[in-house]
Amino acid sequence: MREGKVIRDPAPGNGGSHGAQHEFMVELFNTTHPITAGMPARWLHAKDELYDSLRGPAENVEVLAYALSDKSKKNEPMIMTLSYGKGRVFHTPMGHADYSMKCVGFQSVMLRGTEWAATGKVTLPLPKNFPGPEAVVSAP
Repeated sequence: MREGKVIRDPAPGNGGSHGAQHEFMVELFNTTHPITAGMPARWLHAKDELYDSLRGPAENVEVLAYALSDKSKKNEPMIMTLSYGKGRVFHTPMGHADYSMKCVGFQSVMLRGTEWAATGKVTLPLPKNFPGPEAVVSAP
């Protein structure tokens, strides 16, 4: 993502790597999608792997949020949806360890993304303790 545009890399080659795990800022690219509606524009995600250099045709992919990778120095997609025939697909590369999955932001994204994929809408509200840009919020 650069200047409000999604940059796709369909060229062949290696892709999908990550550096050391760390907390990172998730930034919304689409604030009106049912999954991200009502979320803060920026929120801090718990220590996790930040995947970079994802590649491929990425047809029918809509990027909803991204994070800046220290490794690639690029904004990398963190919340995505895809249309597949008449179906809906939700994807996030976040959530690689138990402590990553305790992040209230991650849990909300997973629940809302799953509901959207199943029904096409989101009825689940964001929790009152959804993280903002200042601090990670983890569930017990």
